[in-house]
Amino acid sequence: MKKIAIIGAGNVGIAAAKALLEAPDMELCGFVRRKAKLVPGFENVPAAKSVFELPEKPEGAIITVPSRLAEPIERKLLENGIYTVDAFDIHEKLSAMRKRLDVSAKAGKVSAIIGAGWDPGLDSVIRTLMSASFPKGKISTNFGPGMSMGHSAAVRAVDGVLDAVSVTIPLGSGKHARKIYAVLEENADKKAVEHAILSDGYFEHDECSVEFVKDVAPFFNTEHGVFIENIFENQKMNFKMRIDNPTLTGNVLVSAMRAAFLQKPGAYFMPEVPTCDFYAGNLETLL
Repeated sequence: MKKIAIIGAGNVGIAAAKALLEAPDMELCGFVRRKAKLVPGFENVPAAKSVFELPEKPEGAIITVPSRLAEPIERKLLENGIYTVDAFDIHEKLSAMRKRLDVSAKAGKVSAIIGAGWDPGLDSVIRTLMSASFPKGKISTNFGPGMSMGHSAAVRAVDGVLDAVSVTIPLGSGKHARKIYAVLEENADKKAVEHAILSDGYFEHDECSVEFVKDVAPFFNTEHGVFIENIFENQKMNFKMRIDNPTLTGNVLVSAMRAAFLQKPGAYFMPEVPTCDFYAGNLETLL
């Protein structure tokens, strides 16, 4: 049984912890949190401010902190011989990040699987298979409607924002709108906060609107969806799902953690990893 720590204890961290409890080949050995408090519902699981302060050193770590905070944490873990997976979701920065993590992973003689959520991640595998099937086809990915965990975290990180929810609205043909609901901190400059949100890399490429509210609870809903389509001449294939966002992300992260232990040292995207390596059951039965 591989001993696994979870870095972060938000919605995705809790979902990953629940998925680990069901895994036949891994066990949760601790949470890493800023305040090292025990996680409600997991009071029997140690918590610390660093993996190196946990009673048992983990063999692997699942990174569930906001994407912009992940890399320095991950590099340190890899360089100290701990396998990692993350759900990094800033698509245009993935390639450069993989090159940097590849150096750290090889230095620590371990591996990392990055962008291992459902998009990027699971959907990236689907798009790869679609592209292999219709190489000249036109692929479009339509998200939502639903709350984006990464985009919501990005808004909450803006100075002057107390809490926030970002809802993705599909417009078709791979285009999306973002509806942002934000609670301002007392005395925050509304115009400055709105400008900071809309100029953020998470939002600057989409049609976005910001509404300041007293409470985001009415807009908080972890249900999400995606529709991916590949069209070539008179042929069409598609993939569609409606899911609970953190639950699916947590499940994929745990499966990616399993696969990470089977790779040579280095950093990988999910489409680079043999799909059977994510599987927990008997491979011969699967085949």
